[in-house]
Amino acid sequence: MQQVVAHKFGGSSLANAERIAHVAALLQSRQDENQIVIVSALQGVTDQLIGLATAAADNADWEPAFDALVQRHREVTEALLGDGHARTWDRLQPTLDNAHDLLRGIALLRVVPEPVLALLSGLGEVLSATLLTGLLQQQGRSAQLLDARDVLVVRPGETFVAVDWDTSRARLAQWRERHAGFPIIVTGFVARDPDNHPTTLGRNGSDYSASIFGALFDAAEIHIWTDVDGVLSADPRLVPDAFPLPRLSYEEAFELAYFGAKVIHPQTMAPATERGLPLIIRNTFKPEHPGTRIERESAPEPPVKGLSTIDALSLITIEGAGMIGVPGTAERVFGALRASGISVVMISQGSSEHSICFVVRLPEAARAQRIIEEAFDRELADGRIQRVHRQDDTTVLAIVGDGMAGQPGLAARLFNAVGRAQVNIRAIAQGASERNISIAIAQADATRALRAVHAGFYLSAHTLSIGLIGPGNVATFRRAPRPVCAGCSGWSAMG
Repeated sequence: MQQVVAHKFGGSSLANAERIAHVAALLQSRQDENQIVIVSALQGVTDQLIGLATAAADNADWEPAFDALVQRHREVTEALLGDGHARTWDRLQPTLDNAHDLLRGIALLRVVPEPVLALLSGLGEVLSATLLTGLLQQQGRSAQLLDARDVLVVRPGETFVAVDWDTSRARLAQWRERHAGFPIIVTGFVARDPDNHPTTLGRNGSDYSASIFGALFDAAEIHIWTDVDGVLSADPRLVPDAFPLPRLSYEEAFELAYFGAKVIHPQTMAPATERGLPLIIRNTFKPEHPGTRIERESAPEPPVKGLSTIDALSLITIEGAGMIGVPGTAERVFGALRASGISVVMISQGSSEHSICFVVRLPEAARAQRIIEEAFDRELADGRIQRVHRQDDTTVLAIVGDGMAGQPGLAARLFNAVGRAQVNIRAIAQGASERNISIAIAQADATRALRAVHAGFYLSAHTLSIGLIGPGNVATFRRAPRPVCAGCSGWSAMG
């Protein structure tokens, strides 16, 4: 039996009838027959549903916006299915009626109960899955719709919902007894809690759904279809020379995602990484492009795979001679922050123990500073700690790559590139894995630093002037495609 392959399509891939038809054609053209297809809502629909709930609770006139949402789905259905649209529209109507009833209830209550919002905000995926299923069936495929709420059970976690794998597997097995065949169109983003109430997986929930259902179906691989060519070496809006990375390890993808790269949320990858399932980031609109393959092992070269930045941060520094040699200082700092629910982006401490600095997100900066001042009020009063100060205009820039471990000179190249760009480094951090070196810099310098470092590691194109002296036809040159290894030339000589 052919192995299952999971495909996930986001809202930008399902924005209108033309794009949904393109997705159906893409699926039809592929070799993998045993497909599970996880879908987001049509582009913007989830936010519209949440906005409608807010408007209804505020006693605003929400009906016209809801009517526009219904009309959008009607127009997509008619454009997608033509004369045969009535059957699919009849399947959509109960979901739209359910949404209308929920909004009327919210308007009466003048409040949005959390379970109601969870149910309402997940209806967009039911609508999009119904549309794609209807199109595939009209094209002669035995497509089946799997409402994830019939199978997937999750419970709240500390930072992310956790899957009840045993219950979910048992429910999927029961569902499969009644529904044989492929493709299976799955509603992303939605699930049920242990009390059988509808819930959602939170932001990035459809990516998480893809990873979960890839694991539940024992898929060979998971394709995440987006509107970019894969994971890029840097943000292309800031670095014009950024290019798609052909291969990353899970750890490299985690690091790049944590530091702001638009890859896939690290926690959403967990079910796939635990089982060693490859994740392939692909472009829906350029399906011929191979994209980026994320798996256990990375390509050995180049050592630095990519760069990423996080903006809107604050660097908070605690300084004082009274900290030197005093055990437990760092524990007090980060214990106080943890107790207040403040996440730390980066930590740096000098070996002299005279200072500790850490980076937090800007909206939490003032509260973090106040918490530290309260935790060390006695030391501040008697002068053992001189001050707690913060710099709000901070960006963290990270270079990432499994091949950095044991490679001498990489930090020097980073600092040289930043120095040549006339950018001051405020703080530095590197883990023992050597997979990541991070620097804190002024936000105003971030783009200049990012471009300089990208070029400094031969990730950007370089112009090289060559002069040849000799009799006759010494050589001819042709431009080569982008080099596949760091430091390779973009030109090749032909004698």
